[in-house]
Amino acid sequence: MRKLFLTFLAVCSLGAVQAQGNFEVGASVGIPIADAADISDFMIGIDAYYMFKQEDAFINLGPTVGFRNFFVDFGDLDNGMFLPVGAAGRLTLFGTLRGGADVGYAIGLSDYLDGGFYFRPIIGIDILDTLELNASWENIWDEATWGSIQVGAKLEF
Repeated sequence: MRKLFLTFLAVCSLGAVQAQGNFEVGASVGIPIADAADISDFMIGIDAYYMFKQEDAFINLGPTVGFRNFFVDFGDLDNGMFLPVGAAGRLTLFGTLRGGADVGYAIGLSDYLDGGFYFRPIIGIDILDTLELNASWENIWDEATWGSIQVGAKLEF
């Protein structure tokens, strides 16, 4: 797991040297679905992106890392926490509409979670040049499926 994280950092560092891009930070709140709905009522998430993009580009790509906290209300289990690490791809239409997905691996941070494949399709609209409002669906396939439907906002620097 440590090797995966170090590889991710190296790729991000090399990519930053090769291309101009923007740093983006987002936050979201969601309602758990799938297996997570049985033990959780609410989730929050934060994400950081470095998108390699050019002005008015149709497709933008970049690495992403985040944090997910599913508030568990079942027995004496701790909250379900994940660290998603992966790649993000976005298509931009009409200058304001965005759609795409984040794909990667979510590392389980809670004692009872191993982690698993992570997939998050997302749609958004740019309100200002630096603010995006978005909606997404997300699944993390651990031994159980940790899913959520989310709304959020993202700032671009």
